Amino acid sequence: MIDPALLVCRLLLGLGAVLLLGYGWLALLVPRPLDFRGLEKVALSWGSGATLLTLWMLVLTWLGHNFSLPLIIIPPLALTGVALSVKKMVSGGSRGLSPDETPLTPAPPSPFTDWDWLFVGLLAALFLFATFRAALYPMWAWDTIATWGCKAKVFYQSRGVDLACIEAHNYYPNLVPLLLSYLYFCLGRVNDHLAQGLFPLWGALLLTLLHSLLRRMGLNRTQALGVTTFLALNGTVFVVHLYIAYADLPLAYFTLAAAGLLYLWLMDKAPRGGLALAASFFAGLAWCKYEGPPLAGTVLLAAALTLAWLRPPDLKSRFINLGLPLLGLGAGYLPWRLFSAWRHIEIGADHVHSLYPQQFLQAFSYLGAALVDPFYFGFLWPGLVLALIFCGRSLWRSPRLFLALFLGGNLLAILVAYGVAPTSAEEFPSYIRNTLDRLLLHITPVAALLLGEGVKELGGGPGT
Repeated sequence: MIDPALLVCRLLLGLGAVLLLGYGWLALLVPRPLDFRGLEKVALSWGSGATLLTLWMLVLTWLGHNFSLPLIIIPPLALTGVALSVKKMVSGGSRGLSPDETPLTPAPPSPFTDWDWLFVGLLAALFLFATFRAALYPMWAWDTIATWGCKAKVFYQSRGVDLACIEAHNYYPNLVPLLLSYLYFCLGRVNDHLAQGLFPLWGALLLTLLHSLLRRMGLNRTQALGVTTFLALNGTVFVVHLYIAYADLPLAYFTLAAAGLLYLWLMDKAPRGGLALAASFFAGLAWCKYEGPPLAGTVLLAAALTLAWLRPPDLKSRFINLGLPLLGLGAGYLPWRLFSAWRHIEIGADHVHSLYPQQFLQAFSYLGAALVDPFYFGFLWPGLVLALIFCGRSLWRSPRLFLALFLGGNLLAILVAYGVAPTSAEEFPSYIRNTLDRLLLHITPVAALLLGEGVKELGGGPGT
């Protein structure tokens, strides 16, 4: 009984170190961390901490150092602490607060309604099931064993980013396997049962972030909880990814954070420093999975097109400010590309060939069926169509256009990706069935933001 309890404690301490590192980064990027709610800080800190820690592990390999737990966690925490101390000294600890920095007395929270308790109870039941399902079963899904889980074990055993014995997708970014190998160092051994418990945490933080973004968009607590529960319990794709060690759920989390913070910035509802914080999630997007940089590119393109269409008074400065998340994208993308060039790792091009028109047409029918298939995402995508109707003309006259452009652009990108996929005619239907659910998962949480706008219109605003 003592040994399992110690393992769980070591796991929790390891996760806590990632959150602490991420919170230090959040405190560096934003002028006032108090502008964020408690759970919101946790949800945002996790992504920043995971990105920084795993990039540091890549740097350790680059410098020729073998992984060890103190070397992995102590230097980034120490550097973050020094940077926070310097920031405090530069900002001037003795000066008084300016009027806009005066702490506000928060209004007392309203009591939970019956609907609130129902939504919270449903989410609690979901994550109780997912956590036990993840912890009681070994790693079993194909990509878990062949790619992410395999890499994590190799990195742990070799004490570095060693891809000499990996031939399948060795050019993929390594945020997820490095994070898993870090947890193995925390545990002192390979333990897939406990490491898989990381993925219900990813899902819980994704939903926490979604709820927070919906509240900042103007939905009341019941509306935000309702939309969050609607996403979590619609269909099977999100639920299944809570207990398989795939990188798609983390990628969906980074996509939601990057697009959501940028959307708040376009609405002038982002907390101060929100755009700089978004840059760290753009870095996580690029470092998480091969599809990350294209997703980040569509976020930036949708934002630029929205600004060009709406033409706000500060158009020029806003275009310049978009360079900040672009820098974040480069910070997550370039280290791995440079490392790959240094190690002579061939960057795969297995999805870029000539266009096959018949595949494009087939993919169109499969995608249309998937968007209305209850097995995939339930009624979320049909609900999104209703939300677009409720939004009406405001869809073209407000930053809501950004969400519509992002979703539409990525649905088109999925079709193009299938149109250039190098598969035989016999294998193509199976290839779509094995990948389409994951590609839709990457963007579905952002679809829930637009669904929330429709709920806000239908409900008459936050006072209803």
